[in-house]
Amino acid sequence: MKTLSLNFSEEENVDTFAERAESYYQKRPQLLSLLRDLYKGYLTLADRYCQTLGKHHHHRRHSSQISLVDHDYLFAEDSDTIQDGTMESDAESSLSFQPILESANVNVNVNVNVNVNANANADVNDEIVAELVMKMVEYDIMAHEIGVMERQFRESSRKMELQKSLLEVLESERLILLTENARLGYRVAAMAEEKEGLAAEAAFMKRKTGELARCVLKMRDDHRVCMLSRKIEDLQAQIYGLEKRNKEYCHQLVNKNNKNQDVQESHSHSGSRGGGGLSVAMKGRIIKWWKRVKSFDVFMCATHPNSIYCST
Repeated sequence: MKTLSLNFSEEENVDTFAERAESYYQKRPQLLSLLRDLYKGYLTLADRYCQTLGKHHHHRRHSSQISLVDHDYLFAEDSDTIQDGTMESDAESSLSFQPILESANVNVNVNVNVNVNANANADVNDEIVAELVMKMVEYDIMAHEIGVMERQFRESSRKMELQKSLLEVLESERLILLTENARLGYRVAAMAEEKEGLAAEAAFMKRKTGELARCVLKMRDDHRVCMLSRKIEDLQAQIYGLEKRNKEYCHQLVNKNNKNQDVQESHSHSGSRGGGGLSVAMKGRIIKWWKRVKSFDVFMCATHPNSIYCST
């Protein structure tokens, strides 16, 4: 009996429908070949069983060789459906037992009733064995399908666990993002308040800058006024010194003129008339010079009104 080993690799995880279909239709021909081998083995066992029953019947002279012929075993396999990867899932088989007598010299006088009973018992046993084999095959198929379903269930449960853990991770990340969003909101509010404070401070600094600019301009004007006042005071001091020297010169000239007049008067009393005419000319010339000196009195000294702001 030929045995076919089906190695279903559980390590391969089939996720998509196309991969599952491909795996199913690759293993389906192996299952069908396994069913054929089981059927051939069943025929061999049935022949051996019938031969054993024939040996136990001592009233039979010749052992009848029993063979089972496949009367109606249909595996619907279409060439087009094999190329498309689709096959039918059920295979029906019917077994029939037909005894064939090989020996031509069979004793006609053998008891017919015994042969009929033996054939009926053999048919019943064959039907039981065939039904048992079919049940075993169906059991194997169902066990395989249950195993596939269990693997799919385990895979689905594993995926569900992974999705649940992923959902928990996403929920924790969402909470973290919410707290971060709240913290950033507080920071934005604080920065907005700080911006308002800085804007107010900038306006205050701008106002102070304007005031300082006005103060600087005023200080410049005051400095200019102070410098001008100093210059005016220096000029006034120079003018005062010049006036003082002028007065001294005037007094000296007056004294000199007085002395000259005294001398001239003394000479006039002692001299002639010609000398008197000269003295009159000298007097007229001195008077003109004195008037020219008095014209310097227009430069009078006076203090500037803003001189109090200047330092000496």
